[in-house]
Amino acid sequence: MKKLLVGSLLALGASIASTAHADDIGVTATIDYTTDYVFRGVSLAESAVQPGVEVSFGDAYVGAWVSTAIGDTSIFAGDELDLYAGYGFGLTDDLSADVGITYYHYPQGGGLFETEDGAAGTYEVYAGLAYDTTLSPSLYGYYDFTLEAFTVEGGLGHSLELGGKSSLDLGLTAGLVDGDGFSYEYGQLSASLGYAFTEDVSAYVGANYALSSEDTLIGSPTVDLDDFDIDLDLGDNKLFFGAGVSAGF
Repeated sequence: MKKLLVGSLLALGASIASTAHADDIGVTATIDYTTDYVFRGVSLAESAVQPGVEVSFGDAYVGAWVSTAIGDTSIFAGDELDLYAGYGFGLTDDLSADVGITYYHYPQGGGLFETEDGAAGTYEVYAGLAYDTTLSPSLYGYYDFTLEAFTVEGGLGHSLELGGKSSLDLGLTAGLVDGDGFSYEYGQLSASLGYAFTEDVSAYVGANYALSSEDTLIGSPTVDLDDFDIDLDLGDNKLFFGAGVSAGF
């Protein structure tokens, strides 16, 4: 089913892109490994493999992204498939805007496009601004119609050239989630070493430190597979690591 959905999305992107100039069309493929899947201050899985693909045509883009948990703790974490589309455009020479929509699908929770309680999927729209200057500040707003949750998130980032094809990339994000019956704040620091094999292919290894105002982050879980007993040891902070490869065409 996932391959069918990704194939359908790429076919849609290719169909739309066929009306654009060839120089405006691009495809980016990524695959990442993370020791903890943290999304807006919430641990959704321990170790996970996360491939994705995005097709851009001019200022518009469509994409698909998958997270599949691995290891002993994967028995509590369902798979995730995100389908998204958006449009980015410049407001001034340095200020750009981005708007779009994302569908988050959780196959173990039910069928595709079932969103009654959010167990199988949710719809979210987003809009943001990014400023091309020192520290690359950005500010985004998200609204999930299914969960009735509003998120505002700000970010800073900086890349330091280490000579040759290597770089040190630093990032900071902080956000607030206000939903139907829940709200919390979160933040995350990141540092990664990147290496560009060619102009189109690169890789990275990195570390992340996440914080949450609630106990939404998995600490050191223990799993007894014989008795199906899982102790997630939830806390308000988490250090985790990741690595990945990306290629553009």
